[in-house]
Amino acid sequence: MRTKLAAVLLGVLAVVGLVVVPAASATPFYRDVYMRDNAGDVGNEPSAGSIYTSPDIKVCWTPVPCAVSQNPRVGLNNYVFVTLRRKPGGIGNVDGNLVLYRSNLGGGTAWPGGWTYINNIGASVPVGGTTVMLTWPGWNVPGPAHFCLLARWVSPNIDPMTFAEGPNTQLNAQRNNNIVWRNVNSVRVFPDRPYWVTYTIGNPNPFDGRQSLILEQPERPFAGRVTIDLGQELTARWRAAGQKGAGLKQVGETQFQIVEPKLARLDGLALKGEERIEIGLTFETDVEAEPAVLQVRQVDEREGDLGGAEYRINEKENDKE
Repeated sequence: MRTKLAAVLLGVLAVVGLVVVPAASATPFYRDVYMRDNAGDVGNEPSAGSIYTSPDIKVCWTPVPCAVSQNPRVGLNNYVFVTLRRKPGGIGNVDGNLVLYRSNLGGGTAWPGGWTYINNIGASVPVGGTTVMLTWPGWNVPGPAHFCLLARWVSPNIDPMTFAEGPNTQLNAQRNNNIVWRNVNSVRVFPDRPYWVTYTIGNPNPFDGRQSLILEQPERPFAGRVTIDLGQELTARWRAAGQKGAGLKQVGETQFQIVEPKLARLDGLALKGEERIEIGLTFETDVEAEPAVLQVRQVDEREGDLGGAEYRINEKENDKE
């Protein structure tokens, strides 16, 4: 009987040992500086929800803060405003350095090799928080394209990273409230004038893996057609993996049209270690379409989020772009 009881206890302990308990922040709350991964983020580590649409990063065309983030202008100076926040009960100022990076639009961008340095600025963050501005020099804005932006608050002696950074940028941002990521792309679609954009699907890991590409329209469906073009190589890999997916219909050799706006996906997309492949998205409509949102994200075989992009279609504030 004792032997059986001991075996049961050991089994329970083994199961308990598999539970991953979130680590306490490396910084006491009274001097913890954070940036939000999403509108509901309060600075917990790890955070919950979307990781790559941070509302605390805003791109503007002038040094005067704009109402909503704008697409960067190619070859011209842009200005990035980043909001640094403090936890309730903060004491004194916290000093550090804010560093900004860019990447091509897409998911699965590995750290640090997949990111290009833009600028940095020293800051002293009071208990009420602050917003700082960094200039994005025109020579550093290639195109035509839109970009992921990554902001890192670096204060190793006062407010260090809670988790050591690895190659998975999404995981780094989720685990550390000192890191945020934004890649919002505004799309203006006129009747009978298809609009084409690129998306880069990437594998942040050094080993081969399979991913799923998920496309969701959480608000009203776009009053038109959205088509994704995987290209020859990725389509061939998808076929070899069993041609699995849902919510799309094939409309060409490598093209797939979304037919279920709430959730469409392509599964079994094989990528080599640290590989990045550019695919295309086409938006087209026959009418003057109302604003809509398309969220594109990648997940691994365990449904772990690997990043993505958000396309704001016909957003009124950005019609002037």
